[in-house]
Amino acid sequence: MSEKHHEYFFTKAVAEVKGFSIFMLDADGIIKTWNNGCELMKGYTAEEVIGQNFDILFPEFLKEQGLHEKERQLAKENGRYETENWRKRKSGELFWAYVVLTPVYDDNEKHTGFIKITQDQTEKKACLDQLNANIEETKAINEKLEVINSELIKSNAILEEFAYASSHDLQAPLRKISVFTERLRAELSEQLNDEQRNSFNRINRSTVRMLTLIKNLLNYSSIEMGMGNLQEIDLNTEVKEVLEDLELEIAEKSTNCQVGKLPAIKGNKQQCQQLFQNLIGNSLKYTKPGVTPEIEISAYQIKGSEVKRLPVEVEDKMYHLIQVKDNGIGFEQEKAKEIFKVFTRLNGSSDYTGSGVGLSIVQKVVDNHQGYVWAESIPGEGATFKILLPLS
Repeated sequence: MSEKHHEYFFTKAVAEVKGFSIFMLDADGIIKTWNNGCELMKGYTAEEVIGQNFDILFPEFLKEQGLHEKERQLAKENGRYETENWRKRKSGELFWAYVVLTPVYDDNEKHTGFIKITQDQTEKKACLDQLNANIEETKAINEKLEVINSELIKSNAILEEFAYASSHDLQAPLRKISVFTERLRAELSEQLNDEQRNSFNRINRSTVRMLTLIKNLLNYSSIEMGMGNLQEIDLNTEVKEVLEDLELEIAEKSTNCQVGKLPAIKGNKQQCQQLFQNLIGNSLKYTKPGVTPEIEISAYQIKGSEVKRLPVEVEDKMYHLIQVKDNGIGFEQEKAKEIFKVFTRLNGSSDYTGSGVGLSIVQKVVDNHQGYVWAESIPGEGATFKILLPLS
C-alpha cells in the first residue's frame, strides 16, 4: 500500500473517532480539520468551525487570560502541551477537558500547525470533586472527633478521680457510723427493748449494704479504666481462688460446686477474678429455700457461626464457651438483658440482698476481653450464664 493510501486511511480513521475530539490547527491557531468526535463533544459542525480561530472553544475567562495563545506557545517550545481545564461547547455549556496539543512540522522541519486531542472528563471531575469534598468533610469530622475525644478523656479522668476519691471519703464516715452504732448498742444492750434492737439491726444492715455498694462501684470504676497489663491466665486457678474466698458462704448453704476443665486465656487477672467472683456469688445469693444449691462450671471451644446471636463478621472466629449454671430461683427470660445493667435487681425481695452492680461488672469484664455474655433462665429452675472469650 502506498504512502498516500496510508495517509488516506489514517485521516479517514481519525475522522470517524467519536470518543475523542481530534482536529488540526495551522500555525496561527486556525481550525483546519474537524472529526466526528469534535462535533459530538463540542456541538459545532465542520462547516461552522473550519477556518475559525480555535479560541471559540475557550470560556471567556480563559480567553481573557490568553490561554489559547499560551497553549500554542508552550506546545511549540516543549514539543507537547498537556492540561486539564474548562472548555466550552457551542451551547455555551462548560465541560472539563483533558487536552493534548502537539506541534506539527513538514519535511523541512518547518512548523506548520498543531494536532489537538480533547477528551471530556466532566464526569470524572465531578466524581473527584465529590471524593475530595468527602475527604475534606471526613477530615473535618475527624478533627472535631479528636477534640471531643480529648475533652472526653480529660472529663473521664476527672470523673474517675472524683468517683474514686468520693468513694473512699464515703467509706470512712460509714465505718464510723457502724463502729459507734455497735458500741452504743453494746452499752445499752440491757436497756433496749425488742423494737430498739430491731432499729439497731436495721441501721447495721443499711451500713453494710452501703459499704458493699461503694466497694462494688470502686470495682466497676477500676474496670472502666481498661485492661491494664495483659498476661496468660489459667482460669482453673482463678476459679479455685474464688471458691476459696467464698468458702464460708459455700459451706453455710452446703453448696455442691462442680468445676470442669477450664481454658487459659490472655487477659487481666484481677478482672477475671471479679468475673467469677460475681457469677458464683450471684448463684450463691439466689438459691431456692429447702433445695441444696448446685453450681456447675464448664467450658468447651465453639465456632462463632454456631452462636446465632453473634455478628456475621465474627462467625469464623473460635471462642471458649464458659458456662456457670445453677439450680436457683432463676428469672423470666425476657428480662435477661436487664440484669447486666448497673443497679438492676430483678428480685426485689428483702430475702435476697445485692447492690445491682455485680453483673454489670461481669458485662464490662467480658467487653474488655472482646467477648460476649448472656443469660438463659426459667423461673424456679435456675439460670445459666454463658460467656464467649476469643481463643488467644
